[in-house]
Amino acid sequence: MRSKITIRNISKRPVNFDYQYGLASMLYFKLAEADIRLANETHAHQGFKFYTFSNLILINREFNKSCLRFENGYFILSSPDDRFIKSFAEGLLMEPGFYLDGPDGKVDIVIERIEILEEISFGDECWFKTISPIYVKTVRKENEVLREVDLYPKDPKFYENLHKNLIQRFSEFYDKVPHDHFDIIEITDIKPKRIKIADGYRRCSLFSMLLQASPELLKFAYDAGLGEKNAMGFGCVDILKEENRRSWVMKASQGDSI
Repeated sequence: MRSKITIRNISKRPVNFDYQYGLASMLYFKLAEADIRLANETHAHQGFKFYTFSNLILINREFNKSCLRFENGYFILSSPDDRFIKSFAEGLLMEPGFYLDGPDGKVDIVIERIEILEEISFGDECWFKTISPIYVKTVRKENEVLREVDLYPKDPKFYENLHKNLIQRFSEFYDKVPHDHFDIIEITDIKPKRIKIADGYRRCSLFSMLLQASPELLKFAYDAGLGEKNAMGFGCVDILKEENRRSWVMKASQGDSI
């Protein structure tokens, strides 16, 4: 299940680019207001968290290299567990105001509308576009010391770990092993990102991809996200419709970026 959450900037002040951590914290507190037991279970659980959310999608953004200036926008909240969406929606409607940090201080935001989106049926192939960056990491030995390394799509290990992570999360959520067919046929429009989360930075990527997999895996990827740290706003994807894909290919061939 997924929802579209429409927001309005009532302060009319700019928001910092690194807003994901603030948005993730707000969502957790809204969940706690509606269902403290579910919030505590989620927070205490050491395994995967089965929800994700998109970047802010801004309707009338003013171009600015140092911050985000906008009046209206929305974000997508998605989960294979309907309880999350219903509890988040209840918490958001109980207290629709929240704030994000900006260069001039706190920016007051209000939620104007919450829409539950139509369920999608999947075959065995789908073009996805990321609407929040995908984060994947591995552990490598450097100077005899093991350390975590963030991966970009140029590294073959990125795809191996992306696949493994999806299977592990599906198996934990449904308590069964999925039909394991997973193959990334094509990947385009890769945009590396560096996102601040708390006191550290995560290297991640936006891109579009043609993914072949079993219908149950494609639906789970759509509902729960791809990659790691989904509850921090990583890995949310949407379906790239054919007409939009043709438009992207045409612009890319002309040297433009979108």
